[in-house]
Amino acid sequence: MAVTDSGSAPFQAYARLISVLGDQLISDKWVGVIELVKNSYDADAEDVKVRFVNFNEDSKEAPTIIIEDDGNGMTRDTVLDVWMKPATPNKLNQKKGSDARLTEKGRVMQGDKGVGRFAIYKLGNLVTLFTKTKEKEEVKLTLNFHQYADDEFVESDHEDKFLDEILNDWEVNDSPIHINNPKGQGTKIIITDLKDEWKERDLTKLLNAFYRMTPPKLPSYAGHDILFDVSVYWNTTLKEPKTKEFTEFLDRAPYFFEGIVEDNGTLNYTYKHNTKKIEGFINFFDDDDKISDHQVWNLKFFRENFLEVIDPDKPIRVDNLAISHRPSIGQFMFFFYAFDLDNPSEGLSRDDKAFIKEHSVYLFRDNVRVFPFGERGVDWLLLSKYRAEDRAGNYFSYNDLLGFIFITQEENSNLRDAADREGLMNIRGSYDDFVALNQAVLKVMKDYVDIDKEKGKLKKTKVQKTLSKQFEDAFDQLRKKVLEFEDKDLIDKSQKLFNATNNLVEKTREDLKITQELAGTGMAVEKATHDTMSLLKRLKENTEDFVKRFDKNTISPKELKEFLLELEENLEFLYQELQVLQPLFRVARKVTKDVSIKNVAERVIKYFRKELDGKFKVEIEVTQDIIVKTNTGLILQVLLNLMDNAIYWVNEFPKKEKHIKLVIDGYNDRFTFSDSGPGISEEISDIIFSEFYSRKEEGRGLGLYIAKELLERIDAEISIITEDNSKLLPGANFIVQFKSKSEG
Repeated sequence: MAVTDSGSAPFQAYARLISVLGDQLISDKWVGVIELVKNSYDADAEDVKVRFVNFNEDSKEAPTIIIEDDGNGMTRDTVLDVWMKPATPNKLNQKKGSDARLTEKGRVMQGDKGVGRFAIYKLGNLVTLFTKTKEKEEVKLTLNFHQYADDEFVESDHEDKFLDEILNDWEVNDSPIHINNPKGQGTKIIITDLKDEWKERDLTKLLNAFYRMTPPKLPSYAGHDILFDVSVYWNTTLKEPKTKEFTEFLDRAPYFFEGIVEDNGTLNYTYKHNTKKIEGFINFFDDDDKISDHQVWNLKFFRENFLEVIDPDKPIRVDNLAISHRPSIGQFMFFFYAFDLDNPSEGLSRDDKAFIKEHSVYLFRDNVRVFPFGERGVDWLLLSKYRAEDRAGNYFSYNDLLGFIFITQEENSNLRDAADREGLMNIRGSYDDFVALNQAVLKVMKDYVDIDKEKGKLKKTKVQKTLSKQFEDAFDQLRKKVLEFEDKDLIDKSQKLFNATNNLVEKTREDLKITQELAGTGMAVEKATHDTMSLLKRLKENTEDFVKRFDKNTISPKELKEFLLELEENLEFLYQELQVLQPLFRVARKVTKDVSIKNVAERVIKYFRKELDGKFKVEIEVTQDIIVKTNTGLILQVLLNLMDNAIYWVNEFPKKEKHIKLVIDGYNDRFTFSDSGPGISEEISDIIFSEFYSRKEEGRGLGLYIAKELLERIDAEISIITEDNSKLLPGANFIVQFKSKSEG
């Protein structure tokens, strides 16, 4: 095919490009004002005034917005060669190199696209700009955006022109007309023929935005020492932000978490609660043990961004996941504050709670806020989304959380502003990685917070348990007081009250025992039912097939024998399952006898043989058996819970060897139950037996609690071994101490 014509041609931009840059890329009128104020920040201004004038109902002048600063200003050449050229690379070129990116005052310039100035177009059609440097004369520029695009007046005589066909008037004044501040420099933008209607109430959003433009005072962070003040006026009235200082609340937050996530995915952190302080580090990609502690891989968004499932037919666990990619977003810093708004002991008023709910997690780049992060209802960390879609307990509620995250252009070059100046671009998935890492950080914090909340509940529970003694003391005091009176009727009625009260207390205690027994039995039956139903389903299918073949007379004697042997084996399995469960039923619990810990342990191993055989190394070491006067069901339930937990955690976080070991020490009336799983940190050792506390994804938090309650009935205690040199295996180690025979 022959070429019939060729050549080259430049793009020719229509003047309405200014409309696209200003009106359509800037999301709303508030962002338009904020963008112009950020330009003042880049110009090293210390004082910015935003005035809304002629907004009185009786004003004869057109409503006008004036933005004035005392920054460096611009010369005539800068106005013509830089400001008037859209998408100028001027700031971008200035940013190249670590020193060049800083202004004279040491600020990191925010803009680099060369289009932020066209936010003016979002606000109004007629613009007059005055600007002056310290050494040069004042420059005046006049813009009429009606010349560029009159899309609202399609029927008018407006003629579409190319951008370079429209001329804008400028002039230089030998003496300043509008720039008359003490510094003798700055820029003043006067905007009329406004595109949006402004009401006085609209200023609230602006006031709060300017008030939060730079970070509050935070510990270990010096970035808040920025002299940049923005004043807003409605007509002649200075408007003050109706908001409280963050510092009023940050010191009152009961839970605090600060730290740095390094570019290799290592979290270095400090956690504080009351007088407690914990420092630590976790590599989210290389440190299996610490990842296991906080289970960040269980966060759905984290897993989807960084990990891949090795075998989709197996459960999602650490050993079934591989790293698909590592983040490349650079280092960032964070400060998180968590509250418990439902806890009246925090002493927060209704207004305090309303303030906390109004704010969430703010993002700052080089000490300047990135919008709209932190605004109410902006779920940028996807906490609300995954509280609904994933396990809610893994995530904070925004209502209880305040936060400040700090990034820089130098460290986090992929986290760049979206074109509409709201949010960040997702360059090669970097924004998703950033969100996922912050979710992981908050998961680590929440684990600590949950532990401390449980400890708080435990302290209250301990106080409540002493109420039993208080009741007995009060009961005796009242009885003694009644006996001092020679009033037969009073004594008689008091006796009836005492009897009724004692009966009620005894009934409550008995009901509690029954409830605990039923809860434990229910968990055991649930597991047995799952196994037996699977077996019965298979038996039913095999039997139906066998009957069909029998009718067709196609079964050999050998096949018949194999079928009967399989049936016998399966029935034996069902029998053993029910044999284990039988002592748990209430009627069996009434029988008290000498119970061998060794015999019960062997029965438990049979019960879990499907999970254990060929997969676990299981040891029972007996120096001397322990014989306990109780019912078999009580000991059985304790060991069932310990075995069930051990199998779960060893499977979740498998080491080189899956190992469970039970040592029965009859000489000292105790046994130790240990596994090779992730273990139990000393931090949670005193709450692991609390009611409804569980580290399992779908755990009820009842197993260990019930085991502890049952053992207390026979004067036995269960506790955790936390010292490494006392452990039998590296995972969880429980020790059960019985009352010695000499004490009986």
